[in-house]
Amino acid sequence: MALLIHATVTITGAKDALGACEARLRRLLSGQFLKDEVTEHHGGQALCYDLKIEGGIPFPVFAQASQEFPGLAFDAEWVNVAAGEKGHATLVNGRVTGQSSERVARRAGDEHPVCVEVTPDGRLALALTLFRVARDEWRGYALTATRDALVRVVRPPESDAVELYATDGGPEWAWVWRGALSSRIFIRDELKPLIGIDEPVFRDLDVLARNFVADWVWFAAERREDIAVERERYARYGYPVSAANVRSTRLHRLRADTGEGRPLVHSTLRADEQWVVDLVRATWAAADEA
Repeated sequence: MALLIHATVTITGAKDALGACEARLRRLLSGQFLKDEVTEHHGGQALCYDLKIEGGIPFPVFAQASQEFPGLAFDAEWVNVAAGEKGHATLVNGRVTGQSSERVARRAGDEHPVCVEVTPDGRLALALTLFRVARDEWRGYALTATRDALVRVVRPPESDAVELYATDGGPEWAWVWRGALSSRIFIRDELKPLIGIDEPVFRDLDVLARNFVADWVWFAAERREDIAVERERYARYGYPVSAANVRSTRLHRLRADTGEGRPLVHSTLRADEQWVVDLVRATWAAADEA
């Protein structure tokens, strides 16, 4: 069975060359057997192709177009979940000018579960990834449109009592919420002194956070040239730009699955882990709504 590749190819350069390249690629791709979907979502400053294909990215097609339009830059990003790899390559004039690849963090043969919730106007309400480290403990990373934090959840087996710890910009637990899931009443306390996170634990959480951000999030504070395409797509969607935002390629898929004008939700958490999302939303993330 061929491996399924998820890839995004973004082409940037002069506007007149982009128009000609789009027409050329439409002819080239129509002659290439692609079993799965190839979605086009272009803007005035870039062409973007979102691919879900078996057997690998059709690089010869894009390399040929790159050679025919030497003034354009072809940037490809891909994720091969089954192989546990993701990578990036840049083509200019038919040649690879930059390339990188890395392993994707996985557990039990899959990625760490994630939950991403976006409001109808495109604002990141909550993004969360986590993993279970013991019968009574979960750890993870959470973001909203304005803040992020490492989180730790403690819930004894068969118990309704929970504790949620969160960082506040440093490698220490700074806040804790305690309460009961049934009552949905949680009391927040500031931890004084702060509780330091053991270095191996912090290192694992930092890797988790970086991988999650690389796959899902872009920040308004990044260099403008690095996020020009993201800003343009948000403007086209009519979405405001916040400090933290869901990558447009992810938004495109969510919008296609859900439809416009509705909250966008993507979750790979098991049903018995959904309460963790509800807890984070009702405690740490609720400060964004205050």
